[in-house]
Amino acid sequence: MRGFLHFLAFTVAVSLSAMGGGYLWWNTQTHASFRLPSQSPPLTSVNKTTPAGKLQILSKVDHEFTELVGRVMPSVVSITAVQQAAVLNDSFSKFFGVTALVELPPQLGSGVIVSQEGHIVTNLHVIGGSLVVRVHLNDGKILSAKVLGTDPFTDLAILKVKGTGFTPLELGNSDEVRVGQAVIAVGNPYGLQETVTQGIISAKGRRGFSETVNEFFQTDAAINPGNSGGPLIDSDGKIIAINNSILSDRGGWQGISFAIPSNTVKRVFNDIRTHGHVVHTWLGVLTAPLTASLSESLGILPGRRGVFIYRVFQDSPARRAGIRPGDIIIGFGGKNVYDGIGLKNRVAETLVGQKVSIKILRDRSEKQVEVTIEKSPRT
Repeated sequence: MRGFLHFLAFTVAVSLSAMGGGYLWWNTQTHASFRLPSQSPPLTSVNKTTPAGKLQILSKVDHEFTELVGRVMPSVVSITAVQQAAVLNDSFSKFFGVTALVELPPQLGSGVIVSQEGHIVTNLHVIGGSLVVRVHLNDGKILSAKVLGTDPFTDLAILKVKGTGFTPLELGNSDEVRVGQAVIAVGNPYGLQETVTQGIISAKGRRGFSETVNEFFQTDAAINPGNSGGPLIDSDGKIIAINNSILSDRGGWQGISFAIPSNTVKRVFNDIRTHGHVVHTWLGVLTAPLTASLSESLGILPGRRGVFIYRVFQDSPARRAGIRPGDIIIGFGGKNVYDGIGLKNRVAETLVGQKVSIKILRDRSEKQVEVTIEKSPRT
């Protein structure tokens, strides 16, 4: 649906031209043109901003957007998670200590179908320790879901429902997401099914807003209670993130929402589907912040960013790669490393057995070492 973005840009350009009282044109000398998805002939000049022309362009934008939403909607589900609690509900029960199980008010959330076999991604905090999880499909069906696996480190859960004819959405490549690109959020806020909001990616790499180790996308697409676990979609209809949380002092949306990037989701989903649990990776080092005083004692220029290694575990990937205590890691897999959380996230994103180039600072000189990432012994 990249045509949607083209139309949107074109509409803004036409509107600005009309407000200035001039006209929009393409210089035929330079052969610049604009082609609509219908493959109509190139526009070489537009010297009339008539109401009819504007409405036609807006109609095309509207058609592209609604078509995108229509394709996405069958894959988004509402989730009802029911927990039970043991209570003493009368004097007889209290005297003899006999308890009864009662259902607590259900938790509501969202999810998205990611396979034709019925796998669903949602947030772990949506289902919690629920004994019963029900999935409400777009066509009105209600199915019982099995929890295949969860990962508290990323706040993700994978569910499975039985059936056929599911319409999955593709998990996109979140490394290609750019700040400013258009997105839509689909979910079940406050139990209102099939709610769609639109926004942009406001920032990348946000951290420290929850208990998880994730780096989040920040978006201004409206996300409210019940949206958690639903997809954040790009203009191609691919999942680029799973909506997770908001930053608010009133409990409702205030324009700052956070979503878990799809590459993290992809890794968790593949691990749980294959192994039944998430396989965590490790490098085998303990780190300390590279403070100004530490930098001065090491003779490093002020402002240099990185992670100081003060311990390397025996029989670890780091030890086998030749990393030593006193080294400073400044890069991992072609990405800069600024602190311990950043290094932890880079390692968590790496697959078991994958070879990664790590840039270190040793004796004030940069050096590259190659590390083969391994499965964490705590997995």
